[in-house]
Amino acid sequence: MTNVHSAKMFTGFGIELTPLTLNDIEQVRQWRNHPDITKYMVDQSYINTEQQQQWFHLLSNRDDQQYLMISYKQQHIGVIYGKSLTSEPLLIAETIELGLYLDPESKYRNSILAFSPSLVFIHYLFHCCQCRKLLAHVLPHNQSAIRYNTQLGYEITGTDESGMVIMELNQANFDQAKMKLAKILRF
Repeated sequence: MTNVHSAKMFTGFGIELTPLTLNDIEQVRQWRNHPDITKYMVDQSYINTEQQQQWFHLLSNRDDQQYLMISYKQQHIGVIYGKSLTSEPLLIAETIELGLYLDPESKYRNSILAFSPSLVFIHYLFHCCQCRKLLAHVLPHNQSAIRYNTQLGYEITGTDESGMVIMELNQANFDQAKMKLAKILRF
């Protein structure tokens, strides 16, 4: 089994993506529990320290998920992750759900730099893995996430039984969106 924590670092568009470590999880937990982040999560419950440690321990034995710390100028600014929807290892999964959140206090949260981690990780999933489709489930009131995903090439394909907006991204749409965004992201 390939351990998600043994993955290499990814870089591009001015950012670095590195596997989440035990030293990172308290900062990630604080970001995740911040009201500006939690209000857009499917599970809006408070995560305590013990729950975060248990989650990280379980994650370290899984190859169907990957959580990466986003850094800019050697400062942690967020987390991006991918999950196989079929429990297959991420490297061979054809359908992956992607998620991202940035430090709610970061000045980069609503900047063009916020696209960098997605561009780097999605490129890896489509070009180095066997991914054919990315999915995103977005709360209907999270219009900024819907706009963000649309700019990455995602298309709205419907809603699920709970009212979540379902968005899908294929490689052709991503490559086209990436060309446009890359012109703006000059790092």
